[in-house]
Amino acid sequence: MDRRDLMKAFGMAAMIPMTAGHELLAEDAATDETVYELRIYHLNEGKQPLILDRFRKKETEIFARCGMHGVGYWVPTDPPLAGQTIVYMLRHKSRAAATESWAKFGADPDWIALKAESEKDGPFVKDGGHESTFLRLTDFSPKV
Repeated sequence: MDRRDLMKAFGMAAMIPMTAGHELLAEDAATDETVYELRIYHLNEGKQPLILDRFRKKETEIFARCGMHGVGYWVPTDPPLAGQTIVYMLRHKSRAAATESWAKFGADPDWIALKAESEKDGPFVKDGGHESTFLRLTDFSPKV
């Protein structure tokens, strides 16, 4: 299933988090250089609960430590994507910051140990099963 099919099934409205009552810290505020990274993982059978647990317990903390701000995390509710996909969005200060953050993340000893331990019985994401798209806000979009 490609990104277009996913977006149809998922609905773009679900991609925008509710921001009422959630003020950004001044140092985290979106700027003209800010980019958003939409990531879609197509998962191996039975791995969705495991990857969600990993994100919930540790992975999102490592993202933050490496300079990546989680905007939102979603799972599709309808077949054929239900139970087999996770979609999430990260905010980066810039495209260069994204590259730097992913390099830090990939080399992070806690991430390396977490991935090895959590995937000892097999990888969560299918071979070639992840997509990443960088986005910029439009001039009429809320700064999230």
